[in-house]
This record gives sequence, C-alpha cells and structure tokens, in this order.
Amino acid sequence: MSLSKKTKIITIILISLAFAGYGVYNYTYKAHKTIDELELKYSGTSEVFLKKIKTNAKHWQNVVVQLNGTITAKDNKGITLNHSTYCQLDDVALLPSLEIAQKVTIKGRMIGYDDLLEEVKIDQTIIKN
Repeated sequence: MSLSKKTKIITIILISLAFAGYGVYNYTYKAHKTIDELELKYSGTSEVFLKKIKTNAKHWQNVVVQLNGTITAKDNKGITLNHSTYCQLDDVALLPSLEIAQKVTIKGRMIGYDDLLEEVKIDQTIIKN
C-alpha cells in the first residue's frame, strides 16, 4: 500500500471513531426529563391518593402525581399535605413563601409509602399554583 492509501484509511477510521464517540457521548449524557415533562398518572386530592396507595402501594411506585391539599407542616426540605403526604421540594427557595393552612397543588414523583406512619413520600416536588 502506498502512503496516500494508508493516510486515507487512517483518516476515514479517525473520522468514523469521532462520529461514533460523539453519538455515544450524546446518548450517555442526554438531559434528564423534568417532572413537568413526565406523564401524569394521577391527579386528585392527597386524601384520595392515600386511600389508593393503601390498597396497592407498589403500583404507584415512581409514578408522577398531581395532588391538591392543605399544608399542615413544613421543614427545611419540604412540606406535608393533610398530615399524610410529605413532599420534598425541588426548589427549597420557595419554602418561605409557603404558609401552614395554605391550599396548594403540587406535582411530583411518588417514591414510597410508610405504612407504619401512614405517610406518602413524594420527591422532586414542584408547586403548581
């Protein structure tokens, strides 16, 4: 093989590897979807949702829900709706603007149910109103 054929083959291989590397990088590091972009599986009050979870908690695991309720407690990471649904806020900077007894609509991902405390846990919570 002449030097020019070797150069062409090496150039084609390097360009192919660069395109393949770029494709793998984009696939591996693609942006995650936000809660707003994910499909909503349930919308309603937190009390009704708690009743649904008591019958089959595993069905609701990692499901995006939108709940209405009244803030009954708050801490430095989130709020509690109707004494039974703890919502870890995505943006804790909103906490000072939220008040006890305030009615809110939240959207978040259900991550678990504590049957001892009868409390639903929701993370990545955003305030809709």
